[in-house]
Amino acid sequence: MSKLRRNHEKKDKRTKQITSLLGDGRVTRNYYECEKCHSHAIPKDKILGIENTSFTPGVVYATSKLAGCDSFKSSSEGLKELCGIDVTSKETERIAETTGDKLEAVNRQKIEQVFSNAKTAEPEAPIPTIPIMYLEFDGTGVPMTKRELQGRQGKQEDGTSRTREATLGCIFTQTGTDENNNPMRDSNSTTYFGAIETAAEFGMRLYSEATYRGVHNAEKVVIIGDGAKWIWNLAAEHFPNAIEIIDLYHAKEHVYNLIKQLVSDDKLRYHYKKKWFALLEKGDINSLVAEFSSLGATTKEQQDSIDRETGYFTENVTRMQYASFKNQHLFVGSGVIEAGCKNVIGKRLKQSGMRWSLRGANAMIALRCSILSGNFGQALDEKRSA
Repeated sequence: MSKLRRNHEKKDKRTKQITSLLGDGRVTRNYYECEKCHSHAIPKDKILGIENTSFTPGVVYATSKLAGCDSFKSSSEGLKELCGIDVTSKETERIAETTGDKLEAVNRQKIEQVFSNAKTAEPEAPIPTIPIMYLEFDGTGVPMTKRELQGRQGKQEDGTSRTREATLGCIFTQTGTDENNNPMRDSNSTTYFGAIETAAEFGMRLYSEATYRGVHNAEKVVIIGDGAKWIWNLAAEHFPNAIEIIDLYHAKEHVYNLIKQLVSDDKLRYHYKKKWFALLEKGDINSLVAEFSSLGATTKEQQDSIDRETGYFTENVTRMQYASFKNQHLFVGSGVIEAGCKNVIGKRLKQSGMRWSLRGANAMIALRCSILSGNFGQALDEKRSA
């Protein structure tokens, strides 16, 4: 006899209105009550996945998947058009954010597991040796409600902010090269993760995700990012043996912006662009920096720019050895995470008129990352069975 039947007495049957992918209906379940404490239980609700809700797991899955890809209003309309079921925009929001909360809870459990084991946690299934694993991460603003922005400084004219920064990361692998010896990202190997959180918290998330992806089985670990110091601080803390690469296109941007400040003639600009880009791509940073000063500054603003860029390139010499990186057939651009910021965050959380609470934004980021990482169904099924 089950524990429920030992402690609870069947009282009667209860009927509940539910919404399923097949439409609205009613389900009748046995109702039990404890003889001692008078608590009640309806075990069939747990079996059917409708505890504290009138929506079946199928509706929750479909609603969450649609809401992870488009606005709550559009998702509600899509459910009506495709399935003939009515889930209001507000109900869609509630379902999607609850699903996102559950996915984020799983993410945090993974982080706790990895760090409680002193960074030695291994994936559940054996992972074969990975030739090259890439880690890329960056920040992007998410529009927030006024309540979430109180007291926060920003870039608006009055010093306030309209956004909070979400940090997004991605991991992908490379096994080989194409017919021209260019690096190729392994198909379906890209996973995303992120949240609005501190750099230290994101560092733990980053290490946890890398651990579950098999970073300890990687022959090479490559981190690609821009010149932001927080990126390289996290790299040094969690992946001290990784190859660090400044995104080549970001470095070129620095070079060309300086050329525009120092040279007014278009033909000369083209000359210096070609010459300095060649030095950059060779990784000859010392010669490149020497070129900066050779032009000479005519204003304090120009001299400040030369000094600033000299410091930037000098500090990142080892991260700009592009000829060496290309000889190893490595990627030198951070296009994957830049596209991720647009597709994962921008496309869903930055639509016209959107303003988010911290809880809502993080729930939708977790949901969106799971969908675009291709593990949404698996993650939701695991949570259902828990």
